[in-house]
Order: sequence, then structure tokens, then C-alpha cells
Amino acid sequence: MQRLFEAFKRAGKELYLVGGAVRDLALGVPMVALDDLDFCTNSRPQETLRILKEAGFTTYDVGIEFGTVGCVLYSETEPGYPKDCQVTTYRSAEYYRRGSRHPVVKYGDTIAQDLRRRDFSINSIAMNEAGEFVDPYDGLGDLERRVLRVVSDPLETLAEDPLRILRIGRFVARLGFDVDPDLRRAADERAEHILDISRERWLQEMNKLLLGSEVEAALEFLAEVRILGVILPELAGLKALGGPWSDAMRLVGGAPPELSQRWASVLFSVGAFWARERPGPHAAMLVEGIAKRLTFDNALSLEIRTILAQHQTLTASTSEWTDAAIRRMVRELDPFCAQTLRFARHVDQILGSGDRKEWLGDFETRMADLEKAGNLRPELPRGIGKTIVETFGLKPGPDVGRRKDFLEFSLLDGLIPEAKNAQFYMDYLNEHFRDDAEE
Repeated sequence: MQRLFEAFKRAGKELYLVGGAVRDLALGVPMVALDDLDFCTNSRPQETLRILKEAGFTTYDVGIEFGTVGCVLYSETEPGYPKDCQVTTYRSAEYYRRGSRHPVVKYGDTIAQDLRRRDFSINSIAMNEAGEFVDPYDGLGDLERRVLRVVSDPLETLAEDPLRILRIGRFVARLGFDVDPDLRRAADERAEHILDISRERWLQEMNKLLLGSEVEAALEFLAEVRILGVILPELAGLKALGGPWSDAMRLVGGAPPELSQRWASVLFSVGAFWARERPGPHAAMLVEGIAKRLTFDNALSLEIRTILAQHQTLTASTSEWTDAAIRRMVRELDPFCAQTLRFARHVDQILGSGDRKEWLGDFETRMADLEKAGNLRPELPRGIGKTIVETFGLKPGPDVGRRKDFLEFSLLDGLIPEAKNAQFYMDYLNEHFRDDAEE
């Protein structure tokens, strides 16, 4: 980092560390724990690129048309490196066109201009090469007071980028700070403008918010300023219609800080309320609509939906845990077996009577024993589907799948051994599907 400061000093340009890294350093977070470092400078983008390359830094394109050049900082002696770093030309203003993820930028000439156009005072602090804070808007004071306040007029600040309303919630979730009354009123007044923002940016902020340690307070704030009713009306309805809002908050706030666990907790609460008269896997059914609205990626959507659907299957089971029953259940839970069990324990702990704690513990113990013995997930030989096609003269389709399922469940139930050759399994199928062949 010192090399970076020196490179810009030799070129006669200013350079400051800014943004979240400075805020976190002021809060006592060690430098080694910081992932991304943001700097700003009075050099223009192409000049910044030249300075970095001449100083031997590895650079990459991150949006030079918006004034930002990316580079990587390395250290052979300090822990926590390499660190990603972005150097951006001072901005005096920026705003987002409706539905766009990219800002319209107007360059500035001073660090004070750049800090003034930022959202919150706690993010409007800079640090120079000597490690001294530059704090023209009392961000350090607001850190001590534990309050979120904007530098400029709140209504104008939120009009420039309505996503900042969600960012307020995100910082409440992460830091547990209070929201300045003027900012809270402005957020409520500007709530409907969140519709001007792309759904991808909604999701980015919501994901960060849900992982915060103070997520309950953050969701309360979003509900109070009407944003939650726009983004997640299913959840906002719990509060508006007298549903189990407090239970929902306890469930979300107490969930492991993993994205799928927090989202599953949100949707479990919603599904349980709306299906209170006709219980069923309604939470899993909600995922598709919400995933489409918020543009979840397929992997996250599948994981959440599977956790919710299979949790229903797991906790509805009343059978004795025979080896076969455990193997069958694990087959249903995979590839999200651990996540589903973790979610089931969490729901029982927060909302249940605790009567399933022993039941789930027994299941996990038996499952671990089978896994240790190598009998938890018995497998058929690879390419068994092709062998079935060739042996029975079938075309790929339901008949092949039916035979393969028959073999898999026979294996899970311990009716046939594992690790035999393909012909052994074909002989087994011939014996049990003889009537089909005759028909």
C-alpha cells in the first residue's frame, strides 16, 4: 500500500484510502481483515492506469469509463495479501438512470467534493498516506454515537440513488446503528422510488442485509419505511396483517449466518402463516416467485427450495430409523443434507417445543455411523443406465429410469449388495422384471 501512495506522489497526484475500509479501520478492524480497498485520486482514469503500470502494479479493467481502475496489492511479508484494490477519480456527483446498474458520473477536483457526494457520514472519511483521518463531515463522531446520517440533504441523497434506502437497512443489520430521524423520514417518503432500481441491485443489498448480526432490526426498519412491502410483500404481510412477525424475526435472526439458511428462514415463516389452515410445503412453493422477482441465481434458488421442501419431509417422518430408512432419507436430502439438518435443528430450537431435538440427534448419529462404515450412500456401477438399455433392448426413457430406481432402492434397503459387477445387477433385474418382459 505504501508503494501505491508513493507512485501517485511521484506523479504529483493525490491519493486517499476511502469508503468502507476507512470506516472499518476506525471501528478497530485490523488491516489484515479487510478484503477490498478503495482509493480515490485527482488523476483522471487513463492517467491512473499509466501511473499504476509504470509502478509495476497488476491492473485489470473494472470500469474505466466510470473512472475506476482495478489493481492488486501483494506483500511477501504481511498477512492477508494479495488484496484487491480499486482507484477511482474524484467524483463531484453521480446518479443512476432508472433500472440501470451503472452510474452517470461527474468528476471532481478535491477530496472534500468526493467525500460530500457519498451516502453516509461514516463512509465519508478518508485516510492519507500517514494514516491520518480526513473527516470533514464528522463521520468519526457518528461512529461514536452509533448513528446513520447522510452528509447532504436526505431527500436529495436518496433521490440520487434510491438503493441507498436498502443500504441503510444493510448498515443497520451489520452495525446495529440507529437511523437519524430526518433520514428515516426521507426513506419513508422516497420508498416507492426503489422501483427505479434494478432487481439485481435489490438482491445484492438484501443478501448483505440478511447476513448481518442485527438483521431483525434491519427488517423492522425496512417494514417501517414501506420498502419491505415493495421488495418482499409476502414477509411484510406478516406485520401488516397481524401474523407471527416476532416469531419470524427470531427465526431469521437466530439462523446461521449463511445465505440459504437466512432466506429459508424468511420463507418458512411466510409459508407457515399463509398456509396456517392447510399445512403443506408452501414455503418451498414461494421460492420460485421470489427467486424470479429478485433474480436469484439458479444454485441459490435450488438450495433454498430443497431445504424447505425436504425439511418438510424430514420432520414429517415418524418411522423408526432403520438403516434402510436413513439411506432413503439421505437420498432425498442430498446434495443439501447437512444444510437441511441444520435448518431443521434451528427451526425446532426457535419455534418448536424441543421434542424433535433427540429425534434429529438420533438420526444424525445413525447417519454418521453408516457413513463411517461406508454404507450410507451405496452406489451402482457407473454407466448402469447404458447397460440397462443394452441388456433389455430399451430406448432411453421412463422404462430405463424405472429399472434404475428399482436397483437403487433395492441397494438402499439392503436387499442387494454393493460393489458387484454390472451383470449381477442385470441378473437381478431379469428376475424381478420377468413378467414385464413376457407381457
